[in-house]
Amino acid sequence: MKLWRTRRTRAAYSRLVAEVAEHDVIHAAEDIVGTAWMAGLVEAEGQAAAAQRVCTHMRDTAYEIYRSAESSRDTERLNQSYRELAASQQALGRVRDRHDGLRQFAERERAAWAEAARERAMEVLADRERLAEAARAAGIAGERVFGELG
Repeated sequence: MKLWRTRRTRAAYSRLVAEVAEHDVIHAAEDIVGTAWMAGLVEAEGQAAAAQRVCTHMRDTAYEIYRSAESSRDTERLNQSYRELAASQQALGRVRDRHDGLRQFAERERAAWAEAARERAMEVLADRERLAEAARAAGIAGERVFGELG
């Protein structure tokens, strides 16, 4: 009877080792995908910030041209520079809005990624505890427990 129980306990332990190994593969894949997603968000944020700097520069340049036209009292140039200044301010507003939206989205995604990483870490710890408990029940030495996972 004891031999049958030992075999059953060891078979359960082997199934648990396979399950934990599957979880490890899934967690590694989630980490890879999450890291790539975060890198893409960082790149998008950088591009949005660069677009905002360009639009700010264009608006500042349009303002300088407008001030110059204003001081020279050139009506035609003043009207044209005013239209350019208004257009550049509108473009800057749109770019700022998009950048702010992207920044907020990226912050939410970073928070979600951090929470998911925390949950994965808790799952790994729970798997290791289950594995250690099953190993003790099966009479397997502690050094072998984690060595079987690779």
